[in-house]
Amino acid sequence: MNELEALKSHHDSLPGPSPEVTARARGLLAEEAEAERAGEGHGQPVWPPRRVPGGLPGRRLAIKAGVAVGLAAAVTAGVSVVRGGQNSASFGTPPANAAELLQNAASVAAREEAPGPGQFVYIDWRIVTFATGSEGDYTQDVRREVWMPAGDPGKALTRSTYGQVHVVSGGRPVHPPSPGAVEYQRAGQCHERSLALPFQATDLLADPDRALAKIREDAKTFVRADQRRRGETELGTREIDMRVEKVIASSLHELAQDPLTSSEARAAVFRTLSKLPTVTIVPNLTDPAGRRGVGASLKLDTPDGWERGELIFEPVTYRFLGHQSWLGRQEGGQVKEVRTGSMAVMAVEIVDSMPEVPKDAGKPTLC
Repeated sequence: MNELEALKSHHDSLPGPSPEVTARARGLLAEEAEAERAGEGHGQPVWPPRRVPGGLPGRRLAIKAGVAVGLAAAVTAGVSVVRGGQNSASFGTPPANAAELLQNAASVAAREEAPGPGQFVYIDWRIVTFATGSEGDYTQDVRREVWMPAGDPGKALTRSTYGQVHVVSGGRPVHPPSPGAVEYQRAGQCHERSLALPFQATDLLADPDRALAKIREDAKTFVRADQRRRGETELGTREIDMRVEKVIASSLHELAQDPLTSSEARAAVFRTLSKLPTVTIVPNLTDPAGRRGVGASLKLDTPDGWERGELIFEPVTYRFLGHQSWLGRQEGGQVKEVRTGSMAVMAVEIVDSMPEVPKDAGKPTLC
């Protein structure tokens, strides 16, 4: 039995919730906290209470908000510290708009617990990837785990466990990773994007207006260079502006949901997103894990339709739950909506070790 198997065996022998059960419990806790807050004279809740699908039958969780509705709740005994406590205190009034929602989320992200020397941030999340090709369109379920060492995300270890493939259109794809396949990604194996560059300058972290101006400047430079590379000489102003806004939104959206983004940078991203007038609030969303949430939605027009990204937060605490993205495209004279990807954060913990990579582990299929 190797170290990873020993850890798993030890964990499985202990009483305690799985990530899925914990995620559902957090949804119920958020509903109860919202109902309690509404019953104390704060008016009617914005989100009508309902049971999260697949919740815990026959069990009432009477725990007050700010105590157990934390930034993470799945515990691996002996190696983790659960985020939460006073950092998860609820806000007094539901946000009136997306800007307020994102400001609340930034406050929560900025207070996330940081790992100490020799420790790691462990993140467990569920992803639905979207792929398109000559064989057709399909999605695949993936469980992805990351162990990120303190102060050095470049040395993070990622483990991906692939699930079922779901055909969207066309025939069944030939080359996706097989269900049950496990892959490891180590530092240097995949090309890393430099989306975080605007936030490496510490003077931009606390100034969302300057951060947005810098990102906009970089987006314009990128679009002009891409236009020259493509040999496009007759693009109109509207098309160029559309591309610039897409680069800005895509960069911020990816930074917000990227697990390797530091808590400080994620807070800065949320504050910067709050400055975009095109972001709207969606009061009642369900995240990919079935948890009820409130969303910040960013919709962009494209020549053939539109694209929309949604960041989803837990009601009351505004902990980041995950994201989903959609594409509207013309088909037969109508715009068809297709979900192009989603991610749900199931657990965030601080641990004292990461698993060993099997000696025969190859390069990841998908980076």
